[in-house]
Amino acid sequence: MSKSKTPFFVHYLPLPPGLRAFVIWLVFGLSVLTLILSIVVPALQDQFGPGWRQPTREISGLLLDGPGAPQLLIPRPEGSGESAYSRVLLASTVKLAPPASVLDKSGEWVKLRGALFSNGSLTVMNTNRATVLDAPLSAQPVPSEATPLGTFTLKGEIIDAKCFSGVMKPGAGKTHLGCAVRCISGGVPALFHTRNAQGQELDLLLLDEQGDAVNDRVLDRVALPLEIRGEVLKLNDLLLLRADPSTYRSLL
Repeated sequence: MSKSKTPFFVHYLPLPPGLRAFVIWLVFGLSVLTLILSIVVPALQDQFGPGWRQPTREISGLLLDGPGAPQLLIPRPEGSGESAYSRVLLASTVKLAPPASVLDKSGEWVKLRGALFSNGSLTVMNTNRATVLDAPLSAQPVPSEATPLGTFTLKGEIIDAKCFSGVMKPGAGKTHLGCAVRCISGGVPALFHTRNAQGQELDLLLLDEQGDAVNDRVLDRVALPLEIRGEVLKLNDLLLLRADPSTYRSLL
């Protein structure tokens, strides 16, 4: 009477057929499981913000050097909103403000080419190229004064507009601290990310009491929980927070 032999692996001998089939099915099963987990698990996680990248494109508008940061003032179609213009904050394709070849054209109507990133009401364009245009005949008067909305005490954190708009994920918090400091020190707009009383997320461009950028004075406060009391203003669709950086209060 013959006895069945249990497959036994010996490293210097060919793999027994029974074990070979088991290994093939094991590898196949693990591969399928890995594929499924790579799809399902990220979908269940925090995706570090809804920022997203639009295709590289060209946009035209009035190039401004402030307040607080380089920006492009873009005419809106009539009847499309409460403001005749929208504002897009500008950065370069690296962790810097746009180059001199762009900023030297401030005050001119230009065509910019670059990638647009958006996160909520925040839109940032990364560009290194500007072409001067003739001012449109239909252009409406450019607003020079922001509308005061009141003085508020807000809690949140300082972020850099470039990464938070979707260039990096996460674009906020301690994980992003080093990158944010490099961006803000290079001239990328510094924003204060906060929530209003209704829980709505807001991103306000930080200015000092004279309306100038605060970048070099807030590097030690980036990505930390802060409380800022200051005047909130609205310029077209851009929110501004004007306060003395020395009065920013740490919440740690």
